[in-house]
Amino acid sequence: MRNNIPKFVFLSSLVITLISSAFIYGVFAQRNRLPPAPQLMSIYWSIAEILNPSDQIMEYTGDISEQPVETLLEDELQPGLLMVATNIGRRQTAVRVIDRNGEVLHEWIPLFSEIWPDGEGTFIKRPEADMFLHGIEILPDGSLVANFENLSTFRLSPCGEIIWKLDNNGHHSVHYAEDGTLWVSAEDHLATEPTGYPNHKAPLRSWTLQNLTLDGEVLRSIPVIDIFFQNGIEGLLYNSSLSNGAPVVSGDTLHLNDIDIFPSNLQSDVFEPGDIMFSLRNISGVFVVDSETLEIKFQSLGQVMRQHDPDFLPGDRISVFDNRNFTRGSQTEPARSRIVELDAKTGALTVALGEEESEYAFYTEIMGEHERLENGNMLIVSSTQGRVMEFTDDGRLAWRMDNTVGDKNLSVMAASVLPEQQDEAFFSSLAKSCAASN
Repeated sequence: MRNNIPKFVFLSSLVITLISSAFIYGVFAQRNRLPPAPQLMSIYWSIAEILNPSDQIMEYTGDISEQPVETLLEDELQPGLLMVATNIGRRQTAVRVIDRNGEVLHEWIPLFSEIWPDGEGTFIKRPEADMFLHGIEILPDGSLVANFENLSTFRLSPCGEIIWKLDNNGHHSVHYAEDGTLWVSAEDHLATEPTGYPNHKAPLRSWTLQNLTLDGEVLRSIPVIDIFFQNGIEGLLYNSSLSNGAPVVSGDTLHLNDIDIFPSNLQSDVFEPGDIMFSLRNISGVFVVDSETLEIKFQSLGQVMRQHDPDFLPGDRISVFDNRNFTRGSQTEPARSRIVELDAKTGALTVALGEEESEYAFYTEIMGEHERLENGNMLIVSSTQGRVMEFTDDGRLAWRMDNTVGDKNLSVMAASVLPEQQDEAFFSSLAKSCAASN
């Protein structure tokens, strides 16, 4: 028995040494992103997505109307075809060009499993085969640029052929700027320590403003967190912390959901062509920065609630889709979204649409878009209602389309009125070219 004591002590010491060494290396590997820490984190996030998909909130359904398409004021509609991006099934979005009767003239149904087959890409993959589109733009040549939500920005030809694809974690928005480049919302997913930012712990979603060529080359990628530190407003980065001590944050602290570029055809005393506007949902903030210096020229905080889709208007005004999703649980007012205008000079807010009681009041808890049209009308995408509407400049409903699938409305991801040159003849010509190439 005594002869076994040294052996027991040796084995115990060896086990303790191995466990201690494994623990020390584990800490070191996590901080320095050494194997197997990144691989384990990837497994962790894959399992988390299976148990609780991060985009399941987008699987909304709404009440249907007796007529999926309704024209009330035909003579007052903005001329032109429409692009509508509608969910058609679980994690599948169809991008369609339609007329005012809802007739489909052209269509893409991009599938993540076809564009990114066989495990391609370095992003953390979703376990599902397909994914919603969020952020869609039809370019002047009829090609399509879109995002598979929080996964990839890609471009398809009018015939649906892949022109390019990026594993940039693209999401929410695609903006075609007048200089012929694209601006997309993207993300650096910082899964392990260190994140590079004080009191920002992994996993951290570092949102970026990404500028692309039409060939898919990345020209710039600007982290929003860097903009805040540069402008001395880093205190806004820690609003999600509930700690009484030193604030520590992680995850989706800001939630970038739109980028817009100030155009040269608008006169302004505040902005210059090329200035970058972006929207941060989780702090109810809209910001405009100089495109070169990234100095903040305008900021609005708390005037709207979990907003989407800010757009520049003439007269130093900014139009915003104000979701106002706090009204869903309100005891004093109905759940209702609205469109507001912010005066960049004075900071004043005025309500442009959605304040009055109406049969066609709109409310979407998440997402939502709007477009000011050339004739003064406004196109509204009430995403979770599954509805697109056009209102006159005095607030009368002129046209409505529901995305009715079976016995319910599925979400609408985007809609816009196409320019006059993209008419029926334009898309008919594209269809003939696609048929000839097949």
